[in-house]
Amino acid sequence: MHLLLMLPLVIGCPTPIDYMEPPICAPNSQITTLGKEKTYQFAKMLFGNVNKHLDTTQRECILQGPAEINKVIRTCIEDLTINKDTIPHKVAQGLAENQEGAWVSACAENMPCIEFNQFVYNQSFTELVESCNATEIFDWLFNQTHFIESSWYGVKYCQMIDPVRCMYREKDTCLNTERVYACAVSKWIYASNFMLFYILAPEIASRLPNCRIIPY
Repeated sequence: MHLLLMLPLVIGCPTPIDYMEPPICAPNSQITTLGKEKTYQFAKMLFGNVNKHLDTTQRECILQGPAEINKVIRTCIEDLTINKDTIPHKVAQGLAENQEGAWVSACAENMPCIEFNQFVYNQSFTELVESCNATEIFDWLFNQTHFIESSWYGVKYCQMIDPVRCMYREKDTCLNTERVYACAVSKWIYASNFMLFYILAPEIASRLPNCRIIPY
């Protein structure tokens, strides 16, 4: 399985990723999951249909295995989604609790989602996908969708700028203001997470937050 980096030159015209940016949560509103209806709408927009995901055997192989990489994937998914073990308004901020009990960006240094990135870089994830007989669908994800583009921009404009805290600085040139928030709820990382989670299982993608809180 080979990752081909193909970044189109975009001049003015929005891509599907631009429509993936979570809206700002309304003050005092209840923060909920993305939900199935919106999940399928996004899948249709990004993939062309809603049937691109692993089968049960492939999914269990990737998520339920005993190796450290399996554990890291499960924990990263838990940190980024609204579930019984997370706090919705923290997830909507892109925050997760670290081993010291502090709330930090879900992709901050030493957090599970960053550990997952290391498994991608050292080819361990590729080996896992191959061992789970899921190479074909991940080749399709990496080479025929916006996944690599979204992930690349997420790394370049978010994670590389502040790799320790993994916070995104969003500048509004019209208002000459700057907002700082966790990379997980930036449009690039949110979109790449959605695509990866959907391939694993639509139900996982549907648990992403339906809006974001910008705390700074």
